[in-house]
Amino acid sequence: MKKNAKSMLFTALSLTTLLVAVNCSSNNDDDNNTQQTNPATTQYFHPPMWIQGTWGVTNGTTSNKLYKFTTDDFILLVTGVSEQSMTETIKSSPNGGSVDETVNSNTQYNFTVKYNITTTTQSFEFRKVSATQIQWKDNSNGTWFDLVKM
Repeated sequence: MKKNAKSMLFTALSLTTLLVAVNCSSNNDDDNNTQQTNPATTQYFHPPMWIQGTWGVTNGTTSNKLYKFTTDDFILLVTGVSEQSMTETIKSSPNGGSVDETVNSNTQYNFTVKYNITTTTQSFEFRKVSATQIQWKDNSNGTWFDLVKM
């Protein structure tokens, strides 16, 4: 009986040691100090409700749509012909990127897109004028332009 109890104790200790060894082993991701993220679920943009929609310029006879804000993206519109999702641009960039956003009260939305492989950044500034008008700042010369909701 004592021999059977010792045998069972030895088996239990052996199994416990095996489980501890398996759970404490490292994997290659930890050894390489890489952090795995799922780019399909990363949300880079969080535009406030007041700016969501399509914005552009109009002179009474012609209109040009310039920007579209969704609940989770910022999209550049090229003369109504094509759309360039900034989220997709970040995801397709080697090593990805990040977005630093700032929302000041209910009237200002700013963000900077940083690409991890280069020092390239893109900064955008928008401010609310009314429910149907915002302003966009051209950072190359500091001029604010009026945009209307399309």
